[in-house]
Amino acid sequence: MSEKQSPSEGSDQQNNQPILPQSTGEQNSQPASNMGGINSNEVMRGVAERITNAAGVEQLEGFSLKDMFSEVFKKHSENEVEEYFTVGTALTTPPIEEVDSSWPKPWVFFKTFLGAVAVYVGFVIAWREFQNPNLIPGLIIVGSFAIPFSTLIFFFEANVRKNVSLYQVIRLLFLGGILSLIFSLILFQVSSTLSLNWLGASVAGIAEEPGKLLALMLVINNPRYKYTLNGLLFGAAIGTGFAAFESAGYALLAGLLSSNPDAMLNVILLRGILAPFGHIVWTGMSAAVLWKIKGTQKFRFSMVQDPRFVRVFGISVVLHMLWNSPIEIPFLGKQIALGFVAWVVIFALIQDGLKQLRHEKLAVLSVNDAARI
Repeated sequence: MSEKQSPSEGSDQQNNQPILPQSTGEQNSQPASNMGGINSNEVMRGVAERITNAAGVEQLEGFSLKDMFSEVFKKHSENEVEEYFTVGTALTTPPIEEVDSSWPKPWVFFKTFLGAVAVYVGFVIAWREFQNPNLIPGLIIVGSFAIPFSTLIFFFEANVRKNVSLYQVIRLLFLGGILSLIFSLILFQVSSTLSLNWLGASVAGIAEEPGKLLALMLVINNPRYKYTLNGLLFGAAIGTGFAAFESAGYALLAGLLSSNPDAMLNVILLRGILAPFGHIVWTGMSAAVLWKIKGTQKFRFSMVQDPRFVRVFGISVVLHMLWNSPIEIPFLGKQIALGFVAWVVIFALIQDGLKQLRHEKLAVLSVNDAARI
């Protein structure tokens, strides 16, 4: 939003695979990517540990990307998709005893992505063929929402407690999205009065991250939503709305101001590719930690002074500021590296949210067992 910005439960113990493969000394049958005695897997594992330590979150355990996304390319019926979204109401929220608190295996997000991309490609083909300006609104809206919304569906699937309805998610996406934009614009004005313009486009991290969190007032005191994974989903929803609305604005400007007819499409494509690494995860991680601290309590300002929140929120602000900084690495290296940091924190928070559900589930089961005796 700154004036100059980069385009920017089966069994709970199953699948306890490490985040990264073991070194070749432990798995002699597996080829190693080893240059000069340095194993790249060990390096990545070390980097992930440093990130989680800096964020004050747990190190990843029993996590495997391959296992987590193992359902993506399997065949699923339309009925399965519909059932996936029929959750979150008083009648469709499962009791805690029935909640699968093992690592989720999301797949609907990918079907959503393919469908959205198909619609967008249809708009692009029609635009190139007919050059009809009536196609532009649809082109911009679908293009700007396709990947952000698909990413949001991932977080909807990660909320394995299934206590949040799709209605609430859509409400936060749109209402939270516009509120976060308004709050951010106000904070931009405040930053100008504080003479922070010397930060350039990086000032967006200071204005937009608090602006998006302020929109959480829409749900923060709802007693139904007390879980870390709820906060993660709500933050992602607001981040999705913010990112999509912002991208639509940049795409429109590109179309109006550039003599290159493909400028608008280039902006939509680039910002779509980068969307899963930016606003959605930055706001998601901050909201998740806030919900972890809040739990069943009413929100108090002292909660944002909790060191756990300060560390993660600080990371989101720094990531945003670096994203908008003039530092560049070829082939979108900067954005990919910053996205890696954010997603390590996100996966660690998902792990923490799963443990929260597991503890509650065990407590309820213990009470039920005692009542039968």
